[in-house]
Amino acid sequence: MTATTARPKVRRAGRLGVLATITAVTAGVLGAAPASAADKEVTWTAAFPIIGDQQVKSVIHTDIPATVKVGETVSVPFSIDADAGDVAADGLRLIGGTKISGSIRGSVVLTVSNGKSLPLAINVPIPETPVPPQGPLKFTASGKVDLTIPTGVPTGPAKSAVGPKATSHVVTDSGLGEFDVDLALDPPAQDTLLGTTDVQG
Repeated sequence: MTATTARPKVRRAGRLGVLATITAVTAGVLGAAPASAADKEVTWTAAFPIIGDQQVKSVIHTDIPATVKVGETVSVPFSIDADAGDVAADGLRLIGGTKISGSIRGSVVLTVSNGKSLPLAINVPIPETPVPPQGPLKFTASGKVDLTIPTGVPTGPAKSAVGPKATSHVVTDSGLGEFDVDLALDPPAQDTLLGTTDVQG
């Protein structure tokens, strides 16, 4: 009887130990406060060579940390789904382009508790992507961005928003070779908020 009644207690104790270990590991990875996932749709006017200004649609995906300390560097996943439209794809197809790659440089604007805005640089790669035989040119730029809250920033809630300008460096196998496409938010007043972070000292 003693052995029979002790066995379930040992199993329960073992299970509780495993759960405690998993909880501790999870807390260590995620930190005390979870990140807030953001999926933000924004549109841009893009200045392409030859074909001129075109509208580009994008969806920005990132995880805004719930808390961050001044001077601390936080590695944040950041990706952009871009739809450059039919005209951009037609232009590349016309000059023999079959693939693109490159990078997107932009910023996240951090507005801190005293109202001051700080641009934090973003640079994510565009992997090699085929130009489709028909239809719009679409691609995803993705990576991780290391963001550091500068010293001297006041503590309290800080809002993160998509910066108003960006640049795509595009590499093609066409006669155009490599070129930059400057982008500006259009309309400028659209909702670009990604989330809020509590800045701690």
